[in-house]
Amino acid sequence: MSTAVRAGRRTVKVRRPDKPLFDEGGETKADLAEYYARIAPLMLAQVRDRPVALQRFPDGIDSGGFFVKHPSTPSWVRQVETDHGWMMQCQDAATLVWCADQAAIEIHMWLSKEPNLGMPDRMVLDLDPPEATAAGFEACKATAWDVRAELDDLGLAAYVMTTGSKGLHVHSPLRPELTDQEVRDLAGAIADRVAARRPEERTTRFRKAARRGRLFVDYLRNGRDQLAVAPYSVRARPGAPVAAPITWEELDGLVSPRVFSLDLRREECPFAGMGRHARSPRKARAKLG
Repeated sequence: MSTAVRAGRRTVKVRRPDKPLFDEGGETKADLAEYYARIAPLMLAQVRDRPVALQRFPDGIDSGGFFVKHPSTPSWVRQVETDHGWMMQCQDAATLVWCADQAAIEIHMWLSKEPNLGMPDRMVLDLDPPEATAAGFEACKATAWDVRAELDDLGLAAYVMTTGSKGLHVHSPLRPELTDQEVRDLAGAIADRVAARRPEERTTRFRKAARRGRLFVDYLRNGRDQLAVAPYSVRARPGAPVAAPITWEELDGLVSPRVFSLDLRREECPFAGMGRHARSPRKARAKLG
């Protein structure tokens, strides 16, 4: 059994559309495909021209999933050559719907894009609380404001989004002036400054045992061949939450990083026009000394 989903100029076949992917009797593969078709105008502006990897769950989230960085794709899905082989790109709505047909719930992207692969135009700090609790999310929100303050001090812009998991991501648009490793070093220095504001509550230590219950200010999404969950990607969690860009004005009123789901409908994206606010990472690095 299959159904046809219209996506832009193409009609994409979605096989086994009634298959539940999240909970028995819950959201189905057809629901996932319809969401990606609907959100495509906003999502494509964030992922277009970037290599992406897919996290697939052919038997639903309860059966475990796996990453695919080099999938076999239809001829009409664009691919780009990277240092580690060919990777797909999401250039149109039909590709997003094809991902849903593959039970690719999550879409993760590079932070650089053509023609400047390896020279990021975006830096991401991932704010990861030790537990998925209300208190943990409140700590994330306070930390996000401190990240914004540190970025402001360095002349960098700050945008925030929910992860659909436990915390928040803060994105900073960059001019593609530094290599991915250099941007990782810059992100690490900023993360250290954020953690130092409340060292008893925050850390940049990677090992969980070393965090001692503190919020992890994770800068490791930056760096060579690293991936960050794409804005508007669905997450493999019960209820099908979505990683959703928000405005800073919305942040304090949020009660959970999972408040947005497949029923998300928007005409405008809080990340729209982000590229016009790209700033120089070289200048920011010089200010750090």
